[in-house]
Amino acid sequence: MNLKNYYEQLPAVTAPKSLFIAKVAKRCNVNEATARLWIKGKTKPGNPEYFDILAEETGISKENLFEK
Repeated sequence: MNLKNYYEQLPAVTAPKSLFIAKVAKRCNVNEATARLWIKGKTKPGNPEYFDILAEETGISKENLFEK
């Protein structure tokens, strides 16, 4: 499982997905658009600490967060 798969498996109701994006953005001190780009697999974080935060939030290993 990667970050995009994790996000897609969140309940279809908008609140859990929106809350997840907001939480990731806040913890990484980035805007929600940036967090959304990571989650959609369009970009990757430049700061290695953000990989740790994403891994902690999702339970996905850092190595698998962005695998295809």
